[in-house]
Amino acid sequence: MKKTGKWLELGLAVLLAGFGAGRTQAALEDDGRFLEASADATVITSDKLTFDYIKKFALFEGNVLVNDPRLQLSSQRLTIIFTEDGGAQTVKAEGKVLLSQGDKKARSEMATYDVPSGRIVLAGGPPQVMQGRNIMEGEVITFWRDQQRVECKPKARLIIYTEDFGSETDPFFTP
Repeated sequence: MKKTGKWLELGLAVLLAGFGAGRTQAALEDDGRFLEASADATVITSDKLTFDYIKKFALFEGNVLVNDPRLQLSSQRLTIIFTEDGGAQTVKAEGKVLLSQGDKKARSEMATYDVPSGRIVLAGGPPQVMQGRNIMEGEVITFWRDQQRVECKPKARLIIYTEDFGSETDPFFTP
């Protein structure tokens, strides 16, 4: 398939995923068939979607909701920059960003995810990460997805409730 065809196909999939809350949400299968969103699909909804397959980006604006099997995200704006082969390079959420994954929650004014490196940066607000009653905050919080590593600076602050620390149900704060 030509590159233009692949981008058009990807654009249609993104367009349908972001078509809007309350409407049928669909995904595009590799063979070009449209299927209903399933439990393993990522669905993005917003008030407006701009997709440019020449410039390789998608911009979701207003009431953005991302429902992914691994996490949920809400923001006012979401920009996805694509690689030459159609994969996501960078995902940037802006404006009242809320992330949740199980009992873990994070909030900030901006979240940037560099897909190849697995680095997630939360900034503005200031950002906070909460698990149960435990809270981490600072001016910038950086996570490395594959390294189980977090860096919080400057003005780092961590509040840990001793009865929660190191419990089997609290893997984020387990020593």
